[in-house]
Amino acid sequence: MSQYLSGSFHCLTDKGRVREINEDAARGAINAYGNVFLVVADGMGGHLKGEYASNELVDYLIKSFRDVDEEFKNIKVATKWLNKAISEANKKIYQASQKNAQYQGMGTTLSACLIIKDQMIVAQIGDSRIYHLADNKLEQITVDQTYVNYLINTKKLSPEEANAHPERHKLTNALGTKPTVNVDLSTYPYKKEKLLLCSDGLYNNVPVKDIFSILKGNDSLERKCLQLIAFGNTNGGSDNMAVIIWEANN
Repeated sequence: MSQYLSGSFHCLTDKGRVREINEDAARGAINAYGNVFLVVADGMGGHLKGEYASNELVDYLIKSFRDVDEEFKNIKVATKWLNKAISEANKKIYQASQKNAQYQGMGTTLSACLIIKDQMIVAQIGDSRIYHLADNKLEQITVDQTYVNYLINTKKLSPEEANAHPERHKLTNALGTKPTVNVDLSTYPYKKEKLLLCSDGLYNNVPVKDIFSILKGNDSLERKCLQLIAFGNTNGGSDNMAVIIWEANN
């Protein structure tokens, strides 16, 4: 018999204090087999474009997950399904941008995780992030696909210099901007760690130490999400913010 994973999550987005519209999206789902699927997307392209891209991506992936009519046989099958679903979503968004002038130039980031029993598949495109809280430590488990991160990895820029770099928001990968997309897929053991998925608007406005403090607290998931968003707005709210918090039952 399958080991049913139980737990709960809460999603929240906010347009912040500077942007006129909200181009971030966040959703999650749990299927009948106890598999958990969480998705955050940060749209780009301006009014209509980014909002359409992020919501279309999240809606498509969640619907595809809900439409799976049998349990994933193993992690390899689940990874193949996720890669195909992301590719199909990319094709759908790219084709929309080619057919409709108001959507040209749109795209979106993607940070998603699919939890199956004691394993987790992470999908990454762009600079949204996934963190896990384990052993009383908050760790980022995704890698930012940005120009400045490339410069850091090639020793051409220090992390401190990156914070003030004029092109720190420039992505090296995005979904929907080309006919095909490269997605970074990784598999990790899952030991019921708390998870946080968020867009760059959150982590750029809320220091990691404060994110950690909120996540390890005893408030409800809804309250934790509200606290993170409120903290981000207090610190300027310079961008849209998206957040999902997942906590497994012990």
